[in-house]
Parts: sequence; structure tokens; C-alpha cells
Amino acid sequence: MNGTFVFDHDRFGPAEDYFATYLRVGGRNLDSAHVRSVITASFEWLSQAYCAAECFNNFPTVAEAFRELGDVHEDDISTLQRVFALHELGNIPPTHEIFLREAGLSHDLGVVSNIWSPPDLWLSSFRDSGILNLFRTIVFSSEGRSIKPSRLLFDRALVTLPPHSTTLFVGDSLDRDIIPAKALGLTTAWIAPLGSAHPAADVVVESLPRLREVAAQKGVAAYKRSGRVSLPPSTRS
Repeated sequence: MNGTFVFDHDRFGPAEDYFATYLRVGGRNLDSAHVRSVITASFEWLSQAYCAAECFNNFPTVAEAFRELGDVHEDDISTLQRVFALHELGNIPPTHEIFLREAGLSHDLGVVSNIWSPPDLWLSSFRDSGILNLFRTIVFSSEGRSIKPSRLLFDRALVTLPPHSTTLFVGDSLDRDIIPAKALGLTTAWIAPLGSAHPAADVVVESLPRLREVAAQKGVAAYKRSGRVSLPPSTRS
């Protein structure tokens, strides 16, 4: 999802005004320095866990990070969790929204995504954009304790799809999306810069809407027969 059709996500840099977000969601008990300290420390701690293989099937929640590091009262957890989620949440560009609507006319669509916060803001965003009903299945990692590349998330989505269907898995992360999807026998489309290539990627495109051109040239059923496919330079302008 993030980096595939959602962008401007994970806004956790030093320039972010967490306190303004905290006040906007009704926070009143903590000062600016305390809010920044809690959000920054928790993000860094979760980032380390995200890269640790032992956490792929035991990933901590944002609330657990606050309790571990933040020195906050239990009554403040839900408000700080909202702040964290609003800075984690991204947006869907119109070009990608149009592509999803078009693809949904002829294909079953699904989402398998790593997010750290509870999924309610993402579901609301999809609903407000009018794309929620496009997805036959939505699997967010924060609904459990597993994160991609754990196959548990892939399996949760695959069991909801029609039996014997051909599945194309699209993602921007080689390690989190493409390699584990290929290990499950899925056809893969890697969202990556021009010139990128990897044996696990059947298709390489620079953006999700570019798949429209690949489909016109090859057809999804031809992906596996043709091996890795990359758009020619003339179609990348």
C-alpha cells in the first residue's frame, strides 16, 4: 500500500509538529516537549523492531511502545495513538485512485499492508475516497502481530480470493513484498525505479498506473510465460 498507491506517509521527521496534531485531536494533559519525546522515541523503537526478524511474527503495538518508553498515563495512550496514526497515514494521488477504480471493474483487488497503528483511519480514508468497496480483502498487519514478509499476512488475503485464480502481487518493497510473494508462487509486479531488476520480479514498473500499459502489451496471463517484463523507455515519459 505505502509506496504503491499511498504516499506522503510516515511523517516522523524533526520538522513535524506533533503537538499541533495532539491539540487538534483533543489532547490537553501533556506539553509539547513531552509529546515530541513520546512520539519520537516510540517511532525509533518500532523502527528497530520492524527490521528485526524475530519480530516478524511478534511485532509490538504503538500502545505497547508508549508504555515501554513514553512515561505516559494510561488515559493519554489513546490520544497519543491518534497522533501517531495521523502522522503515519498517507494519501492517494488521483492518478492512482483512477487506476484502482478501472482495475476494480475487471479484477478482484486486495490490500496486504504493514501499518503500525490501528486501521480505522485507513479504512475511513478509503471510505471517504470511495474506494473501500473496490477491495475484496484488506489485511493490515496491525490487526495482529505479524508483519510482512511473514507469510501469515499473505495467507490471510489469499484464502479470500476465488479458488484457482491467478494472483498478481504488486508492491514497492523487494524484501517485504516481492520476494515473499514469489516464494508463495505468485506472479509479482515490483514498483521500482527505471533499470531495476530482480529474479523474483516478473514485472518492473515505475508506478502502479504503468501496469495499465503492461497489461495492454502483454496481458496478465502472459507474465509468467514471458518472464520479467519492464516497460521500454519510450513508454516511460
